[in-house]
Amino acid sequence: MNIVFLCPPAGVINGGTRHLYRMAEALTDSGHNVLMFEQEGKRPSWFPSNIPVVGQGVLKPNPDQAFVLPEDQPQLLASIKDWPQKKVIYSQNHFYGVMGIGDAESYADYGVTHILCSSKTIFDHAQVRHPKLKAYVIPCVIDRGLFKPLQKQKRIAYMPRKRMIEVNYIRDMFRFLYPQYRDWEWVAVHDKAEADAARMIGEAGVFLSLSRLEGFGLTPLEAMSAGCVVAGFTGIGGWEYATDENGFWADEDDFPACIAGLAQAAAVALDGEKLNLYRKACEETLAAYTKETFARAVKEAWAEIIEGK
Repeated sequence: MNIVFLCPPAGVINGGTRHLYRMAEALTDSGHNVLMFEQEGKRPSWFPSNIPVVGQGVLKPNPDQAFVLPEDQPQLLASIKDWPQKKVIYSQNHFYGVMGIGDAESYADYGVTHILCSSKTIFDHAQVRHPKLKAYVIPCVIDRGLFKPLQKQKRIAYMPRKRMIEVNYIRDMFRFLYPQYRDWEWVAVHDKAEADAARMIGEAGVFLSLSRLEGFGLTPLEAMSAGCVVAGFTGIGGWEYATDENGFWADEDDFPACIAGLAQAAAVALDGEKLNLYRKACEETLAAYTKETFARAVKEAWAEIIEGK
């Protein structure tokens, strides 16, 4: 059986697409035939992958195929709901998933039989919202070889996409309240190739998490892997891994707490003894998100999907 991942446009840079490819790579490694569909047959240029990419020609009824779709594609789901392919949702954000339902009662109305969830938070939501679907937790994977500590600088790295206004407020108040850190450089990691993003985060002493409405929130974990002290928001989904030991976390939109936590993070980044203790806590967190754990979960879920369980 061929497994076809239906992907967003290749030029769109987001972690969701990267993890679609990660799953495809894990399936290929375990012996499955996998293809990536992109509407123009284009391969993303912002990260490396050898998975074959195909265009519109693959979209036709075929009982010897399984389609894997993101959670937010209602028009595509509606157009193929009567096709004989197995249909699987790979949900990486249950908040955005509502955009994939349309007027349907459930993904099951589109012929979807299984849902792969990138976090326990999404899994719990799927159990309630889509009880007819068999759900699996597929833990995310952190590329430790890519996201690693580099020569650290007095820098605060951040991804502004989900909190464009808030980050300016946070930066201004931080500068005003904590003038001792005015010599720290702020580095926006935005629309960057994966390797460039990893380098920018790896060189930063602190990572400001601007997560918002996340199903999981992978970037703070990548920042931990890269040796940053993390402060900021969990985006709700991040509470799955956030602890008092691995970050200076603030409740959603609690900006005073976020700013105070950012100052604490900068202080730890400058204190060798505290930084070592902090990194030890991060290593304990990161141990749950290995390539091996991800590959095993993918293999076990797909064995059942293909067998029709």
